[in-house]
Amino acid sequence: MSKGKKQLLATAGIFLLLALTVLICYLIFTKKDNPNLLYDDNATVGVLPGIDMDERRKELQDALDRSMIAFSINTSPVFLNGTSKGNLLIENPGNNAKLLKVNIMIDDTEEEVYASNYLKPGTYIDSVALDKVLEKGTYNATAYFSAYDEADGTYIGQTGAKITITVQN
Repeated sequence: MSKGKKQLLATAGIFLLLALTVLICYLIFTKKDNPNLLYDDNATVGVLPGIDMDERRKELQDALDRSMIAFSINTSPVFLNGTSKGNLLIENPGNNAKLLKVNIMIDDTEEEVYASNYLKPGTYIDSVALDKVLEKGTYNATAYFSAYDEADGTYIGQTGAKITITVQN
């Protein structure tokens, strides 16, 4: 084989390899629409004309704030004995804009050991005795926070936090 023919084959091989690399990259990195989804041909990409983006962001943030439940609790409260007060440190932060009720349930038995009344935003409970007397020991529990609309008291939703209750004597 002549030197010119070898160079031509080498150059063709390099171009073929380069073309295959470009094709493979295109196939890997190109987003494919799901063929089972039918997209509307009348849809336009973008934001509706006349929409104030700052107002839209504020509306979305307000919706997000309404859907989130903020709270604080001591995840390892300690009680001197089964009838003493313990440091639950339950807080309904001022920026929450929801009423909260707290129920604490022992995980193993699903027994309710504490239930609060409504807590207004910006209020907290420092220490409190449990509603049920617990024997000395350590208890895995869940504090359930139920949220209610501040204006009319309608139920919004619930979230929870795992806590460990320790009764020393």
